[in-house]
Amino acid sequence: MQTTLSIPAPTVKRSSLYGSLTARFVAFLVDTTLLVFFYTIIFYSAGSNSEHFSSWDKTMHSHGINFSELLLIAKTLFFNPYFPVVYWLYYTLLESSPKQATIGKFTLGLRVTDLRGKRINLWQANLRHLSKLLSLLPVGLGFLLILTTRRSQMFHDYFARTVVVSD
Repeated sequence: MQTTLSIPAPTVKRSSLYGSLTARFVAFLVDTTLLVFFYTIIFYSAGSNSEHFSSWDKTMHSHGINFSELLLIAKTLFFNPYFPVVYWLYYTLLESSPKQATIGKFTLGLRVTDLRGKRINLWQANLRHLSKLLSLLPVGLGFLLILTTRRSQMFHDYFARTVVVSD
């Protein structure tokens, strides 16, 4: 009498086809960190004041940094016409590139496609990026739309007819 040993088939857990809210938020944090870091380096290196780097050291050792100085730094860095342009170019050019993703999305295995799974063109990338402002308007509810949609789309994805997929 022979007995056969049956081994159950291995269970493979597949990730979802579409990018989750968590993955997209982490990709946003990575992209924003990279943009701020490189923008700050470029901004300081192009500045006319050669004491920028040594002033940080002097400020931190002498009396620390107060809120008014921090506010002045934020205004200087981000409330000028260059930062929004750099931000727009970064997202628009990289999402319409052959990689179909920003560095943060690429790192997490996400990419932006049209509804048929094809690469988006520059017009769609522009529309997608600029409509992110509309997603922000009613207290960011356009971003929370991802929780209720079948394809995990946010408002700007609907508007530009795009979807973020996971590889």
